[in-house]
Amino acid sequence: MQGMTAQQLVPPPRDRQPGLFDHPALVYLADWMASARSHRVICLVAGIWLTNAFDLLLTLLSAKDGLLIELNPIARHMLEEGAFPLVCYKIGLVLIGTYPFLRFRHTRIAELGALTCLCLYAVLAVHWNTCYEVFTLADTGNLSWQEYQRLIGP
Repeated sequence: MQGMTAQQLVPPPRDRQPGLFDHPALVYLADWMASARSHRVICLVAGIWLTNAFDLLLTLLSAKDGLLIELNPIARHMLEEGAFPLVCYKIGLVLIGTYPFLRFRHTRIAELGALTCLCLYAVLAVHWNTCYEVFTLADTGNLSWQEYQRLIGP
């Protein structure tokens, strides 16, 4: 077969220690994700579900500790009824929101939409971290004005 060349596998250098990402399961997962757009969309949707669970958990903990005033009137009403209605509400919203990504997972727009959604949830996770830093420092009384301004930004 003229024009075709076989790929030669190059062994890793002998002085290199095997790392975490050399594990066969992780190599397989990386190959699986890179092989098709639909696989990447599935992984992005899984990330959306995980970050949504993180957001839900921190919402429930913050409401229990009195650190949160829920601004969404529907979620506020559900939170007043207890944790279970809010959990069902959030699961329903994420299920409805991620269904189109999974339904059209072979398209570029689904991949871009899922990536955008995941990035927005990542920003929300960073915001939660900042909120907890402010609440922790304020609760202990160790918060100076300069630290507060550094945490909330300009």
